[in-house]
Amino acid sequence: MVRVLVLTKNILAEEIITNKLQHLNYEVFCSTSILDEIQMDGRIPELVNHFPIIIIGETISSYEMELMLPKLKQRSQSILREVDHYLSEEERAALIEQGLTGVVQNSDSVEVLREQLAEVATQYHGRSFEPVATEECVTVEEDKGLSAMTLINLSSLELQVLEKLRSQPGEIVSRDELCMTLWGNVSQSRLAQLSSLVKNIKLKLEILEVDQEIIQTIWGKGYRVRKDVAVQNK
Repeated sequence: MVRVLVLTKNILAEEIITNKLQHLNYEVFCSTSILDEIQMDGRIPELVNHFPIIIIGETISSYEMELMLPKLKQRSQSILREVDHYLSEEERAALIEQGLTGVVQNSDSVEVLREQLAEVATQYHGRSFEPVATEECVTVEEDKGLSAMTLINLSSLELQVLEKLRSQPGEIVSRDELCMTLWGNVSQSRLAQLSSLVKNIKLKLEILEVDQEIIQTIWGKGYRVRKDVAVQNK
């Protein structure tokens, strides 16, 4: 399964294309916090290095995209631009010249998306994507920290939960806020699903024989990632 990172200002705006990509067996992770980190700090988080395909969402302006592209292009990922209308050949060529791999539309059918991404995805099917070696890129053995643990066999929703908690280290994030981040609404079924996601994340970290509890449950309030956590693999 090939991982796809969608950078966006609004996760709900990507629901259509996310569902279509998941139907095609892509593992999709939509993130606003990674976009904020890129725009505010001017650096690419290590997490980005683990995604072979990056889609710059339609909620991001052309100006903002131009500011991000030079840093994103330093890595080996395929970078696609999501648009909300048909582009002429001249417009597509102009985007390719900027360093983009191609263009996708959320209105495209599953079949069209399949063909558009086929050549890109074929590069990564059947093998693990090796993150680009950069100064910011670390491994579990080198860093021993939480940032190196975020992509260990997690589903898209599990990864979004962990990323949301990681964006506020040491702070309690309410269950309602997490539900709104993931689904845009809060209900008993969503709260139950959230509990299951957090439980799965904890179990997967336990399988790695992590010595310390990374995600803490604060009963009646929510969850938090320990600010002072130091991960050690046995």
